Amino acid sequence: MKKQVLILGGALLLTAVSSQMKAQAPTFQIIHNCADAAAVNVKIWANNGVLVNNLAFRNATPTGSVAAGVYTIGVSAPSATSQTQSLAQFTVTFATGVDYKIVANGIVSPTGYSPNSTVVPFTLSTFTSNSAGPMAGQTQVLVNHGSTDAPTVDVVAPFTGAIPVIPNVLVNNASYPGFAGWLTLATSDYKLQVRDQFSENVVQEYSAPLQTLGLGGARISVIASGFLNPANNSNGASFGLWVATATGGSLITLPTSNTSSTRLQAIHNSADAAASQVDVWLQSAATGPTPIVLINDFAFRTASPFIDVPTGQVVTLYIAPPTSTSVASAIATFTYNLASTAKYQLIASGIVSASGYTPGASTAGFNLIANASVRERSINAINTDVLVFHGSTDAPAVNVVADGAGTIVSNIAYGNYNSAGYLQLPSNTSAGNYVLHVTNTAGTATVASYLAPLNTLALSGNAITVLASGFLSPASNSNGAAFGLWVALASGGALIPLPPASIPTSFNTIQNIGESIAVYPNPFSSQIVVKNNKNLNVDVVVLDVTGKTVLRQNSTAGLIELITNDLQTGLYFVKVTSEGNSTTYKIVK
Repeated sequence: MKKQVLILGGALLLTAVSSQMKAQAPTFQIIHNCADAAAVNVKIWANNGVLVNNLAFRNATPTGSVAAGVYTIGVSAPSATSQTQSLAQFTVTFATGVDYKIVANGIVSPTGYSPNSTVVPFTLSTFTSNSAGPMAGQTQVLVNHGSTDAPTVDVVAPFTGAIPVIPNVLVNNASYPGFAGWLTLATSDYKLQVRDQFSENVVQEYSAPLQTLGLGGARISVIASGFLNPANNSNGASFGLWVATATGGSLITLPTSNTSSTRLQAIHNSADAAASQVDVWLQSAATGPTPIVLINDFAFRTASPFIDVPTGQVVTLYIAPPTSTSVASAIATFTYNLASTAKYQLIASGIVSASGYTPGASTAGFNLIANASVRERSINAINTDVLVFHGSTDAPAVNVVADGAGTIVSNIAYGNYNSAGYLQLPSNTSAGNYVLHVTNTAGTATVASYLAPLNTLALSGNAITVLASGFLSPASNSNGAAFGLWVALASGGALIPLPPASIPTSFNTIQNIGESIAVYPNPFSSQIVVKNNKNLNVDVVVLDVTGKTVLRQNSTAGLIELITNDLQTGLYFVKVTSEGNSTTYKIVK
């Protein structure tokens, strides 16, 4: 490879780094990553002398040394005869004992690129560090986000962490044109995934064969290069990961590979006491020949976070007692071959025991019910995306009616998700606090009613699963958990119970009592007033979002005043009952 030199005033200042110079003189490397066609080849100047005569896009200089001092670096077309003809100039101070990685990024042209040179102007992105290299058997990697139209991303090495199913995030929230610090990795052959900034969705997977390329003991730079959308950028170079080594020359492309992982959440909703806690084991080619504990002591009405699981290979899940030390004691085994294009949720439901439950295991046996179209967050940040699952073995098919939104789920039976998929419910205002009524499929009788305060719980931007859980008739099911609606968050943890609301005898009754009652002001401050137009004998109860009674008063007065100075700011429900008929009002302090 041809040596590149810097000549200033006839004095030779830059050569390939020698072992004697490395410890003292500043070292640096310049990497050309400007994907604008107007700068496909550039000449680089320093203090009016030529530093690099002709550096092509996706090429790098050898790592070299230079005398310490302040330099004005210019970048021009190759035909330029003076540094004054530079496209851009930058001042760089080279300090003794410091290593500089300088990456030419950005756009030169005012048109033809999105974003264009006004938003992402041509720049020299510089990273400084000491000159010490890695130990034998290690490779140091510096990552630069140099793609002008790519969003903030993470770089993940799947299945390489201490817990293989937890994403091993090597680079967190990399944004253009920033650097991540030096990563010290054991020299091996890796898969690297560029994911969104939440580490949830894979943009592209690459092979990074550090061992095969003989990069033990080396320092390399990995550059995000090119355009995610070439069509919006003068049909320029496509996005990819490229490697610059210390010897310079053409950058090495990291080849793309098939995505080797997807994401999965598990939810424990089996109300059988024999399965109140279980261990979940996983085995696949990616995790090795011996099964690993995926979830330890997984309790009823809890959810795992979304985790990484292998794709394109057989994955076996074993459900075992919480005291298990191996899969030999497994009570159930399930086998999957998961697709990288899907995202999964598995809900443990049904009955394990041979007796004590109606219906029993023969009718509603234990199962992992899968959904391959789930989300980790809402599509629109002002909404909460809600998936509904019927997991109550002794409850009939039902509808779900939301005050203000009508019937949102129709004829959902045990073991099924709602057929329409995610409900995108606005939740960024107080109107996003709902009351849900579980009714018969005809909509003429209410089984139970629940508060669903999506706004108060700050669930805008979230994707959640609402589960019908427990038994309508605990007495016929070994006195197990009672029926209710429970929420699983994408982040996992204990399911959140939706507090019960008033249970109307019919929707017409609510309307009739409502004609005689008014509640104000809304929002309120120091008091709530209930206007009782017909001087009914009413019981007024104020509940917080957990369903706890915080105020109560019985009266026949035309105006009933409740002092609220001691109530915290938030959402409340005023339930007014007269002669067994009730209506509920949402009200905010």
